[in-house]
Amino acid sequence: MEEEKAEEQQQFSHRQRLKAAVHYTVGCLCMEVALEKQVQFSKQTIAAISEVTFRQCENFAKDLEMFARWVEEPAV
Repeated sequence: MEEEKAEEQQQFSHRQRLKAAVHYTVGCLCMEVALEKQVQFSKQTIAAISEVTFRQCENFAKDLEMFARWVEEPAV
């Protein structure tokens, strides 16, 4: 049970680090666009873009996992 808890904590920590990395990258990209286009992005906008991006990446990952399982199945 303690091992499960440790594994769950590790997965949560990994997820949080990935989210932070996506948020940082989105922030950098928004800064580039802001300078180039002479506009400003609010912190809420950057957070929203980050969250949507992270969720879409999760969907891509799930789709890829399902495709990989499908490819491994023998032809009927």
